[in-house]
Amino acid sequence: MKALQIVESGKYQVIDMEIPAIGQNEILVKVETVATCPRWDINMFTGHDMFQLEKTPEYPLAPGFPGHEAAGSIVAVGAEVRHFKIGERVVALEHVAGDGAYAEYVRFLPTDLMKLPDAITFEQASSFELLKCVIIGMQQFADLRGKSMLIAGLGPAGLLAMQVATRWGASRVVGVDVSEKRLDYARHIGIGEVMDARELGAQTFDLGYDCVGFAASVQNVLDHTNEHVVVFGVMHGEVVYREQWWGKGKRLETYNYRPFTQRDCQLIVDLVANKGLNTECLYTHRIPFTRYHEVVETLTGQDALKVLFYPGRDFGQAE
Repeated sequence: MKALQIVESGKYQVIDMEIPAIGQNEILVKVETVATCPRWDINMFTGHDMFQLEKTPEYPLAPGFPGHEAAGSIVAVGAEVRHFKIGERVVALEHVAGDGAYAEYVRFLPTDLMKLPDAITFEQASSFELLKCVIIGMQQFADLRGKSMLIAGLGPAGLLAMQVATRWGASRVVGVDVSEKRLDYARHIGIGEVMDARELGAQTFDLGYDCVGFAASVQNVLDHTNEHVVVFGVMHGEVVYREQWWGKGKRLETYNYRPFTQRDCQLIVDLVANKGLNTECLYTHRIPFTRYHEVVETLTGQDALKVLFYPGRDFGQAE
């Protein structure tokens, strides 16, 4: 099979390798669609660790890495696998350490996968791993019903968060960004009320959800939120909890990752299949793996939100 491998900062190659052998409790999936996770792709390709920007990743990266937002069909199951069978359509909500999904085939544990109903396409499902993370963060709020919410960052996570908040009963949802490209795209797709983050003025909201992570954005959300802020974006820098907030019970917390549950899977299906949450609006570009440098350039310049790949045909396209 073919896979993408980042061999050093700024360099990649398409390699031929054996289809992964699976263990007794593993599943082999033929990847039908896989989407970029922009911050992962940008950092891993340009020499920065995802969580500690001053560190350099250990090159070469594992084949297929950092791809992880993938959907596909089961082509083999281990002898101990009980609840999945060959031919079923699945999406990855986790991944086996060391295995990347920028490849034609990937192995998974049963606990990594969610079965797809017929009503959901591979394209819709590709970013369910991100949607899973977003709804886990959203569940850190006690209840969204009747609450106003400020969401910072109109990248993929922010666009999903706005849709989730609206569908879970928030009374008003406002998305903010400082990028005109992001604001223009959000307005173009009609995602909801959006505005420049620097123009909030005296407006305040009950809840805040920061999908950026950088201190200036988090501080802005904190300054305009009255009750509870969750920082979903990977945190960089320091923020100030102002003395005038003492005694008001304003809560600030980071994203609290946990393994996904069957209830999370039900919420995802309900949001997409029943409540019309749009994941395909995230895929603004289609570029083959053979032009991966262009993929990273478009993500870095914010010309693309996400790039969607089809491994079954993208490895064969010439540069």
